[in-house]
Amino acid sequence: MPLSEHDPSLRSSNGHERRSRSRRQSFSSNWTDSTSATLTSGLTLDQDNGEPFAGTGAEAVPSSIVSFHHPHSIQSSNFLSSSLNSEFTQRQQQRRRSSTRDTQPLMDQQSVDQSRNDGARRPSFRFFTEEEINSAEGTATLENTDYDIQWDPKPSYEQQRIYGSDIPSRRSSINSFSRRSSLSRGGSYGTTGSYTGHPLARADSLARQNQLQQHVQELSEAYHTSSTDSSANLSRYSVTERIPIELEEQEDEILDNSSSIHSRSLSISSSNSQENEDGNNNGNDEVHSHHKKGSYQNEFLKPIYHEKFYPLYSPEQAIQRFYITEEDMVIGIAGYQASSVKVVIYNILCILTVGMLSLLMRWLPAKKVKCIGVKCPLGKAEWVAIENEFGEFVIEPVKREWYNRPLSTVLHIDKETFLDGGNNSNTGTHHHHTTETNPNIPILISFQYRYITFIYSPLEDIFKTNTNWVDPDWLHLPSVLKGLPSLVQEDRILAFERNQINLKVKTTSEILFNEVLHPFYVFQIFSIILWSLDEYYYYASCIFLISVMSITETLIETRKTSQNLAEMSHFSCDVRVLRDEFWTSVSSSELVPGDIYEISDPNLKILPCDSVLITGDCIVNESMLTGESVPVSKNPANEDTMYQLMEDFENTQISSFVSKSFLFNGTNIIRAKVPLGQSAALAMVVRTGFATTKGSLIRSMVFPKPTGFKFYSDSFKYIGVMTIIAMLGFSISCIQFVKLGLDKSIMILRALDIITIVVPPALPATLTIGTSFSLNRLKKKGIFCISPTRVNVGGKVDLMCFDKTGTLTEDGLDVLGVQISEPNGHNSFKFGELKENINDVFNKFTLSECNTPLDVKCKNFLMSILTCHSLRVVDDELIGDPLDYKMFEFTGWSYDEEFQTQNLGNPFGNSQGESVFPENVDIIPAVVHPSDKNKASKFVENDTHNYLGIVRSFEFLSELRRMSVIVKPNSDEMYWAFTKGAPEVIADICNKTTLPSNYEEILHHYTHSGHRIIACGGKILPKHTWLYSQKVGREDVENNMEFLGFIIFENKLKAPTAPTLKVLQDANIRTVMCTGDNVLTAISVGRQSGLVTASNVYVPYLNDPNDDFLVWRDVDDFDKTLDTVTLQPLDHDQDYTIAVTGEVFRILFSNENDIPEEYINEILLRTAIYARMSPDEKHELMERLQKLDYTVGFCGDGANDCGALKAADIGISLSEAEASVAAPFTSKIFDISCVLDVIKEGRASLVTSFACFQYMSLYSAIQFITISMLYSRGSNLGDFQFLYIDLFLIIPIAIFMSWSKPYDKLCSKRPSANLVSLKILIPLFLSFAIILFFQLVPWLFVQTRDWYIKPIVGGDDAVQSTDNTILFYISNFQYILTAVILSVGPPYREPMRQNQGFIIDIMISIVISVLLMFVDVNSKTGNLFQLTEITWGFKIFISVWVMLNYVVQLYFPNAIKPYFKKKQSNKKYKNIIKSYEDRYNV
Repeated sequence: MPLSEHDPSLRSSNGHERRSRSRRQSFSSNWTDSTSATLTSGLTLDQDNGEPFAGTGAEAVPSSIVSFHHPHSIQSSNFLSSSLNSEFTQRQQQRRRSSTRDTQPLMDQQSVDQSRNDGARRPSFRFFTEEEINSAEGTATLENTDYDIQWDPKPSYEQQRIYGSDIPSRRSSINSFSRRSSLSRGGSYGTTGSYTGHPLARADSLARQNQLQQHVQELSEAYHTSSTDSSANLSRYSVTERIPIELEEQEDEILDNSSSIHSRSLSISSSNSQENEDGNNNGNDEVHSHHKKGSYQNEFLKPIYHEKFYPLYSPEQAIQRFYITEEDMVIGIAGYQASSVKVVIYNILCILTVGMLSLLMRWLPAKKVKCIGVKCPLGKAEWVAIENEFGEFVIEPVKREWYNRPLSTVLHIDKETFLDGGNNSNTGTHHHHTTETNPNIPILISFQYRYITFIYSPLEDIFKTNTNWVDPDWLHLPSVLKGLPSLVQEDRILAFERNQINLKVKTTSEILFNEVLHPFYVFQIFSIILWSLDEYYYYASCIFLISVMSITETLIETRKTSQNLAEMSHFSCDVRVLRDEFWTSVSSSELVPGDIYEISDPNLKILPCDSVLITGDCIVNESMLTGESVPVSKNPANEDTMYQLMEDFENTQISSFVSKSFLFNGTNIIRAKVPLGQSAALAMVVRTGFATTKGSLIRSMVFPKPTGFKFYSDSFKYIGVMTIIAMLGFSISCIQFVKLGLDKSIMILRALDIITIVVPPALPATLTIGTSFSLNRLKKKGIFCISPTRVNVGGKVDLMCFDKTGTLTEDGLDVLGVQISEPNGHNSFKFGELKENINDVFNKFTLSECNTPLDVKCKNFLMSILTCHSLRVVDDELIGDPLDYKMFEFTGWSYDEEFQTQNLGNPFGNSQGESVFPENVDIIPAVVHPSDKNKASKFVENDTHNYLGIVRSFEFLSELRRMSVIVKPNSDEMYWAFTKGAPEVIADICNKTTLPSNYEEILHHYTHSGHRIIACGGKILPKHTWLYSQKVGREDVENNMEFLGFIIFENKLKAPTAPTLKVLQDANIRTVMCTGDNVLTAISVGRQSGLVTASNVYVPYLNDPNDDFLVWRDVDDFDKTLDTVTLQPLDHDQDYTIAVTGEVFRILFSNENDIPEEYINEILLRTAIYARMSPDEKHELMERLQKLDYTVGFCGDGANDCGALKAADIGISLSEAEASVAAPFTSKIFDISCVLDVIKEGRASLVTSFACFQYMSLYSAIQFITISMLYSRGSNLGDFQFLYIDLFLIIPIAIFMSWSKPYDKLCSKRPSANLVSLKILIPLFLSFAIILFFQLVPWLFVQTRDWYIKPIVGGDDAVQSTDNTILFYISNFQYILTAVILSVGPPYREPMRQNQGFIIDIMISIVISVLLMFVDVNSKTGNLFQLTEITWGFKIFISVWVMLNYVVQLYFPNAIKPYFKKKQSNKKYKNIIKSYEDRYNV
């Protein structure tokens, strides 16, 4: 009897749950123009998520995490809304009264809303309606997100760190939340509840502390068991038979009375299954019944029995929406079952149409769904129809298999679910035991889409993913270290599949089958059959051979590409894993979330999955993800880390805090260090297979976003127009054949032949020829492309963005020198002179020789740069961040991680045998000491006073933009803390009295000179014990420090930078810098490189919300400002540009509904420098510029640029690392000169494709006119005439036309990509008319000659006639001369005379065509071509006539082009600029 029948109250409550689920609010139904790259929504004005230490390349979180796991939209905030409203409205009213150049009211809500709607994301759903998608239940790969949800991506603990929480525990950082309530509210998620208003405002610390302590208590109830230490994993996990035992008990009844199955419900609770002992059948009975069991057990997997196993959760939803957060893509999912009646009818129709219906449905799968399927609830679906917002449609089968485990073991369960479950004293202390809110899942219902597994949740009646599943048991590390039992591992193999990234490589037969059934080849097959029936055997055979060769080449290339990608993505190795508390060696594919494995295994070189480091420490190379081969240190996780991991996996990307212990799949292990007293360094698996970051990277390569390039869309429109013309010709020919009384079979064949002429089978192939040649030329230059369609797009680039460090400037940084804050009177300090030699800083024998306050200051500064870094020693080589490496190299000291007790001596020779660090017996710190290689240094190498132990490090966090260390000098009993980071950050955490009086002056000087500045601070810790140094929190270390000085780095421009930028600007391609560096440094580099040419650069300053919220001031003259509404200089000097910082960028776009579009557009159009930009902000910028109809290019070195490289129309990576596959182009030329090559080749390829398309169109027109004239007389061209034209004239010409190389200069005008504009179509149709005229006149004229031979009506074998011969001769020359006319050289391609292959081909073709006119018609050649005799005079007339044809066709169509030039550009940014010019140039 079902559980609900035993307990009416339970049935009632679950019924209420079911009803409430049905009524649950869906997400907002409005499409938004929020983009994928979410900018930090907290509006943190006191920090920037940029490159660390004012711009070095060492992101704490790999940028690929940002690229592939970025949240969706900028969170809208009310910050400054009122001030924006009042300020802009009042200013506009004033300006309206006083100026004729008024802009629209900034807060005119109607216009604002309209502008937002114009820029909104517009999905291209065809199978689903927009209403269906909007109203459907929705979920996402990241919890609490959807395509229209505005939410906070910053982990809460980082907000608390920034906004002032004094609670050090990470557990307190997890905000109390309810997912359902947050979704129904439709509000933002993640911001601390007490944080409102100005981002610098801090909440009441006591209230925050009380709130967080209460939440910690809730978490303890939810996540901790009463006897965790003594419980094995199985005690907290429902373990039952895979197949419900009730099925075995009722076997006979089920088999005898199958009709009663639908009306009867079985109890399948896991507790009953555990208590039932009758399921343990063995011996002969089990063998005897095995076959029978298998049959009826499989029977019950069918969807018709769904209610039997889910009596309390009847499926209702037939459609759902799903937001794939990593790809910023919305998909619709609909459940379907096959209708037996429809399937029968469909099969009959397929047979009657000889498979044509099946072929058509293969091309139109959405129609096939309607033909054979019937919509059903998702839970009962046999297959699902899936369509994404780009209109891509697929059908995926639904898999059903026995599982019989709680829902929490396969899908994420909310925290409140565990809290609710805690009300039951029997189950409240177990995470994975069945409760009302954690039901048993007898059958696992799933399907795969783009290698993402979707699993059906009966609670919510929709499919969800488990890519970010977490186990609450992970919060208790001692139990985690026991590993998993084998039974749990088997369950998780079913739930999460095997840990492998295996791309499905199609077999040769599958590729062949798909290729042959492509519409292009189907049309070719149709043409070949048609020609064969019409006895054009020679031509049909040649086309058949060409098609076979083309299919073979495509098959080989496709197979090779897919195999290479599969080999690159696949990885397998043996790992040592802890199973059933015993170590065993298994394949990495057997790993599941929760497994404990050894990373210190010498045979393990590459991490096989996403993991968390549990014990030991290691150094990894994450270049596979970040694009930079910078070693990254990983530290073991603690309980706080695991709490933060729980939140990160559910709500956001991997936070910086967690990333310090997070090991990413596919990254290389440089070194794994076993902790003292243990035998191995251990890690725990958290994500496997395609759920890992590497899996997301691979998916982005296999399924790139479609490019909406106008040329490709127009080409299909054009083919459609040509098809209409073909059908028109077909109709006219049929009418003419009826008049001539031709046989019906001949009439049909010839009329169909018209279609193959007007739409030539070789047309699609010719479009790719130019691109193929461009790709080969780029490859020879060291530029590789993984997306050939982007080559043509490169020809339309009108804005190019560049990263700074490593792209415009050299990768390496050199220390220019240091400036120390020196005492300048009582409690006063001033910067001293620049010291370019480290020996001038503290020129003593030991660090203890301090005689003056200046000596103390210099010693402290030297200690800071000696110790405050994240360097490591691997194989006796110092590795780490390049900036740290250069800084430490500047000191000339040595760094030793394996430092042991030594016998050291002081300068006077007295030996000491004691330990250098007597407190540190078990834990040996890393030590820095003088090096004997630095002969210029006075420091005594083996003096104990010169040894500094780094006892603890606080790693760099991009959100904080600083790092810190705790240091114990050997000669002192005190502990020091040193911090280094961006100057503005260090100034904030230092005591203001210790800042030099000329701080701003010196900082301004160096940043304006393009140098990179790192500031240092330090202090003595209040307690001088080892224990305190290990327990003190980062918040206590990084405050009230003493400012010590600056380290000045110089970063030189790469040699090709300035010349390349000059070429781009001369070509009217806008250049923009987008960097994580300081804004003043970026401006300096921009001016030095020529990227900034304006004399005035304005930067924004944030004011009090009650005043003008943004003030734009000249970087060189603080008193010069811009009008806060129009952004025009108050002194009317138009020679200016602006620079925007990341914090202002966030504010502007998070408040965009309160700011008019005109203001936003003015910023986007004026800005030349974007500084302090995080990876997400770079990504966002690309999409914002694209909304203005810019064709955007981005060039970067890969580290922080993966998102921007993917989002831009063309992304060019200057990295050899594997992450560069995220960009369409990868250059081995590590400077921006490669950009010129890509744009030049793109322009040449686009023009070539355009020319080939026009040529094939005119070729079709020439042959169509020729055939139409001959059809009117009942004749046709001969087989060899067709063969000569198509095989020996057209194909070589089309190929050699594409051989032209790009022109060596970039002109200011970009080539057109619009095939269907009047400027292109009218001259093309005029060319049709010219061709018709120059064929019609000789054809009519020759019929008046005495030697005219009339054609034989309907004679396919005897086509000899004067009509045939004359039109054959003339059309031959028209094919050749048309190619010459369309082969345009400069300004996009080299002059035709330099294309030697084309010139030779044209000359040969002309010679052969002339010789054919003078060949003896009775010779073998004459008979082969079926020619007739014409007079010499008429041959001369033809020669002159075709030359006249050439002249007319060369000049007349081009002469009328200016009359059809567009009066207004289609590009939004051009129209805005034009309107500005008209407004301000009155």
